[in-house]
Amino acid sequence: MSNMTYIPSTDAEKGIWLANFTLKLQLYAIVLGITTAELAAIQKDNAMYQYVINLIEAFRQNLSSLTGYKNMLKHAVGQQHIGAVPVLPTMPTAPVAVAEGVFDRIPKLVARMKNSSNYNETIGSDLGIISPAVTPVDIDSLQPDLTIKLDVGRPHIKWVKGYSDAIDLYVDRNDGTGFTLLGRLLKNECIDIVSLAPTKLLDEWSYKAVYVIGNSQVGLYSKVTAVLVKKI
Repeated sequence: MSNMTYIPSTDAEKGIWLANFTLKLQLYAIVLGITTAELAAIQKDNAMYQYVINLIEAFRQNLSSLTGYKNMLKHAVGQQHIGAVPVLPTMPTAPVAVAEGVFDRIPKLVARMKNSSNYNETIGSDLGIISPAVTPVDIDSLQPDLTIKLDVGRPHIKWVKGYSDAIDLYVDRNDGTGFTLLGRLLKNECIDIVSLAPTKLLDEWSYKAVYVIGNSQVGLYSKVTAVLVKKI
């Protein structure tokens, strides 16, 4: 896996990286011994990957619009009006199909390029195929940063997972018991589905969290973040 650290981890970042690699490879193909067929194959891989990423984003935005429409259909929101039903996006014709494993093929090609006597770090930097330096992680200073918004009246808590395996999330429901563990969460977001007490129409709940690596809490607790919760 170490020979692939120059390839970004997220799908969107992979798309940006692949577009640059494909474009710049045309400049160095001859000097690095890349054949016309190999160059054409990379261009097809890039075209298909970009198409699928854009397709996913278009449908993601459409799903977000449909979800908002559905929520307003269920409950009125202030002075907003529901408007027309969002329509499905129309996408252009798909490019030529390619075999699976776009990002499995690239490291093999890159390894061969780096073995060329004409390869140097200037070329590698331009192509984006030099692995970044690894910065040691100070585990003792790791601290989650919680952001909270209401999602259909329920607290939707998000954080950056980063180097950790999970977080322990705590909640204080303003009921006199203080902070209690809501759960050990492996993902980077959570919706608190607990309802308000029957006697309350409005309340302020507070949240804090600490990172977990392996089975142990590490670093610092996050700042306490509060949100007003309303009965729906």
